[in-house]
Amino acid sequence: MSRLLKILSVIIGIILIIIIAGYFAVKSYLNPAVVRRIAERISSEAIQRPVELGKVGLKFGFKVGITIDDAVIADTRGFSSSPIAQIDRVTLNLKLLPLLRRQIIIGGVELSGMKLKVERNKKGELNFATLIPKEKKGSGWALSLSSIKITRGEVHYVDIKENIEIRVKDINQGFKFKKNKVSTSGRSSFYLLKHKTIPEMVLKVENRVEYDTLSKNIEIERLTVSYDPIVMEAAGNIESKGGIGIEGDLRIGDLARIKSLIPVNLRPVKIKGKVKSHFAITGKLQDPQFDGHCELENVSIVPKGMERGVEKISGAFSFNRDAVKNILLQGRIGGTELKISGAVTGFNDPRLNITAKVNGDLRDFESMTAQMQRISMQGPLTVNVTIKGNPEKPFYSGDYLIHNAAINGIGLQKPITDFYLKGRFEQENARIERCSGHIGSTDFSFNGVISDFKKLKVEIHNSSNLVDLDELLPDRKKSGGGKKEGLPLLLNGDLHIKTLTGLDMVYKNVKADFSYENGIIKIDNGTADAFDGKVDLDFYYNSNNPEPYKINTRMTSVSTKKILKRFLKFENLEGRLNGVSNFSGKGFGLKEVVSNLSASGNIKVNNGAFKNFVFLTKMLEWFGMKNYKDLSFKDFNVSFRINKGKATVDDWALSSSVGDILTNGTIGLDGTIKLYITTTLSKKYSNMVKQYHGDWIFPVDKKGRATIDLIATGKLLSPKFSLDKNKIKKRIKGKIKNEFNKKKKEWEKKLKKLFGGK
Repeated sequence: MSRLLKILSVIIGIILIIIIAGYFAVKSYLNPAVVRRIAERISSEAIQRPVELGKVGLKFGFKVGITIDDAVIADTRGFSSSPIAQIDRVTLNLKLLPLLRRQIIIGGVELSGMKLKVERNKKGELNFATLIPKEKKGSGWALSLSSIKITRGEVHYVDIKENIEIRVKDINQGFKFKKNKVSTSGRSSFYLLKHKTIPEMVLKVENRVEYDTLSKNIEIERLTVSYDPIVMEAAGNIESKGGIGIEGDLRIGDLARIKSLIPVNLRPVKIKGKVKSHFAITGKLQDPQFDGHCELENVSIVPKGMERGVEKISGAFSFNRDAVKNILLQGRIGGTELKISGAVTGFNDPRLNITAKVNGDLRDFESMTAQMQRISMQGPLTVNVTIKGNPEKPFYSGDYLIHNAAINGIGLQKPITDFYLKGRFEQENARIERCSGHIGSTDFSFNGVISDFKKLKVEIHNSSNLVDLDELLPDRKKSGGGKKEGLPLLLNGDLHIKTLTGLDMVYKNVKADFSYENGIIKIDNGTADAFDGKVDLDFYYNSNNPEPYKINTRMTSVSTKKILKRFLKFENLEGRLNGVSNFSGKGFGLKEVVSNLSASGNIKVNNGAFKNFVFLTKMLEWFGMKNYKDLSFKDFNVSFRINKGKATVDDWALSSSVGDILTNGTIGLDGTIKLYITTTLSKKYSNMVKQYHGDWIFPVDKKGRATIDLIATGKLLSPKFSLDKNKIKKRIKGKIKNEFNKKKKEWEKKLKKLFGGK
């Protein structure tokens, strides 16, 4: 045992002597001048471009190496002036035994703090050439690499042609060379700068890859790319003959954190949930095949422009290079269930075959958009949709059903109840097979067509037994007068109503064209039986704030008493009325009408009578004609204008039993008057006035008719009369003649024109 120890001691001593001797031999050979000369030769001969070297030194330890600090490699001519590479420290690890024979053989390279700039110019040319040294025969040095190690590396890639910039930082990568195998492993961070719609991103990459220099095969043991919360892991191989077999997993832990990656024009208001996918890439590298499946877990999305969206989306689908198939997804909109199934085939020329089913309640769609914030809905809803064809111009078809529903807040005073809607749709059109319901006592039942889904344009043909306007138009007092926005759709079509009531009126057999858009109601070309006659009318009402309304009417042989009682609370005039009137204002209450009503019109009343009309009775009494409470007439022509509650009388011509009366001036809706009246009395009544007012001077025509000019002031029911002396003087001098007949003919011509020449 002691002899063995002595032998080992001798061997160890010999080894130590050899090491020490070798150390001094190498150190004496590799003096500073020789080391720098070797470094400069390797750099200039291997890189083949100008290289600046900083401090050059020798490193002794378990390895012997040449260190070069602050190495700078100039860029290729024709590119930017900045260096292609800057390296804080280059370490060339030398093999020991050749050193003892004074041979320089590089066994490993270490690059610490390397900054590499790769540039692609407008011509598509790269400034980059490999920086791994290439030995030159007869140069006094050689390569026998077993490893390359990069720490704290950085690559800056600039593509001027494509306007792309990428930075790869924190590169820690090792390369090992063993026989015919080259293996690499490490990690780095890719900094993708903001580009068009893509935000700035940092991708972390970890890899372990082996390359066989004989078979030319690449074995990917592990490749991990992560951009929190996205993680992709892959493994497999790529064969020299082009065969590929890679499998991997993709996981998105929180969709909310990748919202910024979605293009702005498609970016949803809100998105969250998890997605995971497994995929395989097989076949040939030039023509790879893709297969896999994807699963969604508790995904929620609120699309752009919406206030609420689809929640609790879960399910899965499979995919390959040419199709997304076996789609089975389900989600919820509130309590409403949404199911989607089908496939998308042929990505080069994609074709859809998707089926969607919706089953739930209308209340789940309340407040989905800003326009629907004030609308409340409830009632069972069923929709079945099939989508086929090209995604750019898909073909839609399906059916829908809503029943026992209620809708409120669309600009009407009362909600829609007993609402029923059934139909089918194809492409951009939908057919309403039946839509019916009630609004208070109002009923409706129609069919029609929806021709524009984007603007929700609907054309309908409605038939109703009863429509009550008082229940349709909102009560401003109850609603607080605030601004209201109607249902965001456009309705138009035609109406057939047996009885139309409201605003203290009753119309029968109403036929009209109508439209509804965002709370605005319009009725055109309306005809109806009303006031014991025929009425044509157009109607405009805006339920928003303010609420101007417009009513344009044409009346044919209606009851004068009934219509004046409704609009003016006036019961003293009987006869048959023909005329055209246009009204506009805000509000339908008495005070609102008095202060805001504006109107104009031309009216003719035939074969009527004033019954105890105080104004006429008092005027005749002032003439000296007592107890004339009833005044019959052949015709009464009226032209009027009302502006904010004040009426202007334009040539009212009355052919009565006592004579002709022509009136101009103003009448306030509160009863205040200022009227200029010209009376041409018959001979009988002219004589009565002469007897009563013997001191009056007024012109008398050849038929013995006296013409008297008056001014009436005060109130309509308590007037004050006086002679218009200035006008009487002009009349006596012959400056004013026959204005009654002239005005009457002008008025009749105007009315005839308004009635279309009839």
